[in-house]
Amino acid sequence: MKNTLFIVLLLLFGVNLQAQDLYINGKVTDSNLKPLPGVVVVLKPINQLVVTDAKGSFAFRNLAKASYAITVKLSGYNQKTIPLELKDSSLFVPILMPGLSHQLQEVIVADKHVETRKMEESLNVEVVSAAFIQRNLGGSLMKSLERLPGIKTIGIGSGQSKPLIRGLGFNRVVVVDKGVKHEGQQWGADHGLEIDQFAAGEVELIKGAASFVYGSDAIGGAIDIKPNSLPAQNTVGGSVNLIGKTNNSLYGSSVNLFQRKNDWFFDARATYQNYGDYRVPTERIFVYDFAVDLDNNHLRNTAGNESGLHLNTGIVKDNFKSVFYFSNVYSKSGFFANAHGLEPRRVDETLHDSSNRDILMPSQKVNHFKLINHTEFLTGLHKLEMELGYQRNFRQEFSAYVNHGYMPAIYPTDLNIPRDLEREFD
Repeated sequence: MKNTLFIVLLLLFGVNLQAQDLYINGKVTDSNLKPLPGVVVVLKPINQLVVTDAKGSFAFRNLAKASYAITVKLSGYNQKTIPLELKDSSLFVPILMPGLSHQLQEVIVADKHVETRKMEESLNVEVVSAAFIQRNLGGSLMKSLERLPGIKTIGIGSGQSKPLIRGLGFNRVVVVDKGVKHEGQQWGADHGLEIDQFAAGEVELIKGAASFVYGSDAIGGAIDIKPNSLPAQNTVGGSVNLIGKTNNSLYGSSVNLFQRKNDWFFDARATYQNYGDYRVPTERIFVYDFAVDLDNNHLRNTAGNESGLHLNTGIVKDNFKSVFYFSNVYSKSGFFANAHGLEPRRVDETLHDSSNRDILMPSQKVNHFKLINHTEFLTGLHKLEMELGYQRNFRQEFSAYVNHGYMPAIYPTDLNIPRDLEREFD
């Protein structure tokens, strides 16, 4: 009888041991399937607690058949609770913990790099933003910057203007566009800057000799035009600018479109301006002591138009950046007919006064093409930078053929040069 009772108790104890030998184990990972160590895992309702190891693994052993719930906690991640039903076999539970996201209020980051630059530089430096240019739009970039003290322009009445810094200009002022010296025809009075003011970012004006930094031409100063800032990641957008002037009935527009994914971006812009003859507050002017009567105060043949196409594109990564800048600026403008050419008195005033928007001779066409590449490479504590640039400035000046000196009275037919092409610079 005693032996029989002992066997029954032994069998019951074995069944109980088998029931208590079940377990629950698992692995905790983040949204990128990387193991999360140090996660607090609580098994309810028995309130047993473990912490995941370096591989994100955890285990609860010697469990009985029952209903459980696992709760996982880690700072910076959403808390998660998983209900479980433990029956005849043990369980493996993979747990994915998404990161905790917070929606913050608007954060505005402001710096004082302009004020800091002025304090650190020994030169007289003036820095203006693209917003300043937008608020003070003139007919050209230099006209927009003329509001700054010490900055003046030379205007020739046909939409062209050249910079003057403290009275010095032409080849005594250097213009740098996106890190490359702008090489146009800055030596001539009839030539303006072939730069689209709508495409300019921050502009840095150095008043005074800056030859050590910008070369021997910068005796009067330098104008450094920076590119626009890169678009933010995963954004797409654009803008439309409109401009109008009453003096010469100018109208124009500039359209911008940009997009950036993770690394690649593009920023494109197209600009067009059209203007008529300039007006002055008088009905008569004197050219070389010769009286010139004006029609409705208009300077004859000073109308023109300008267009610009721009494309910035490239790749931006943590340790590598390469950006290409393409631009092509074209302008066609007339010269004041009574003050240009060899015979300003021989002007067909009836023809010129028939319209204040037509472009007759004398006139000029200017096209400036530019390609710039800026590349940066970071390796350890070192930074390598490279800037490459190509530009071509092509200008043609047209005027009616007038013989003088030993020139033939009739234009020779055997010349390959067009009859009305007075000058060409390439």
